[in-house]
Amino acid sequence: MIKAIALGNSFLLTAIASSLLCWAASLDSALLQFVQAIFALKLIISASAWLLDDAIIAILKVDLMQFRFRLISSSVAALIGLGVMLCRS
Repeated sequence: MIKAIALGNSFLLTAIASSLLCWAASLDSALLQFVQAIFALKLIISASAWLLDDAIIAILKVDLMQFRFRLISSSVAALIGLGVMLCRS
């Protein structure tokens, strides 16, 4: 139960941070470029994490399902932030 609460908190933290960044990006064009660079970097890191998941799991000593949940939840949270940015602009 505690693991589920921790994973849910991780998702909420990522969704709130992503929404805040994208809301700020919709207000200023310089911040928009900065946030786009952050999301491009996140995409590269997520893609490499999906490709190298066996090696990362061995290094971090985490469960495969927990690792994949974190990857999926961070991707969904980033999509929520992008939705905020698109709705504001």
